[in-house]
Amino acid sequence: MASKDQVILGYWDIRGFAEPSRLLLHYTKTPFTNKLYHFGDAPDFKREEWLKEKNSLGLDFPNLPYLIDGDLKLSQAKTILTHLGRKFKLMGNNERETSLIELLIDQSNDLRQELNNVCYRAINFDAVSKKFCDETLPIHLKLFEDFLKRQGKKWLIGDNLTAADFQVFEYLDHCWILSNDNWAEYPKILAYMKAFRELPELKKYLESEHAKRPINGKMAKFGGKAVQHEEKKKEEPAKTDESEKSATT
Repeated sequence: MASKDQVILGYWDIRGFAEPSRLLLHYTKTPFTNKLYHFGDAPDFKREEWLKEKNSLGLDFPNLPYLIDGDLKLSQAKTILTHLGRKFKLMGNNERETSLIELLIDQSNDLRQELNNVCYRAINFDAVSKKFCDETLPIHLKLFEDFLKRQGKKWLIGDNLTAADFQVFEYLDHCWILSNDNWAEYPKILAYMKAFRELPELKKYLESEHAKRPINGKMAKFGGKAVQHEEKKKEEPAKTDESEKSATT
């Protein structure tokens, strides 16, 4: 039985929608039990590990992820992240900042849901992922790039991290893994993500357990195994008749 001070975060053994909260807990050096559930193998990918416990945890709305924080039991990823944000004073210094943090959490969730549709629901994955990377993702990236430019701060809201940073970084990183572009058009995002990866409180975790955990469940068409970003090599322009002629003279 969990002690009243014990923190338990339950989720699948993937990064998915719980990783922002895991990052926050690691950043704040909060001892917690990282309760992991595993999918069965193909073709059924059974969820028995979770289902046999689902209704015995005392959750009002049983779902993954869930958080048990002493006698408080929560589900829903955003609720968990904002609860932890308030607990560790990472929800801004005033009402305006809090509202912007909540906006950024919702905005980045929209991006992750779009990525989910690609990774889990696409029938023709290659075509759908290409359209996502070529058309949908740039729209989102420009919005975040412009926001960072307007703010002009080290992090999203100011010179200190907030709950939003853990989710925005994580979900941008999911898209970075899928994308084979170098994001050169988004220098603020690249600098932001680089600075986040170098955080002393998170660097070791990001390079170890975090990097080894897949972003999606094993039934996904992409991200069901831990993969890294691979930049697509630019194709050399085809030789014209004139270039071929000059090469021989």
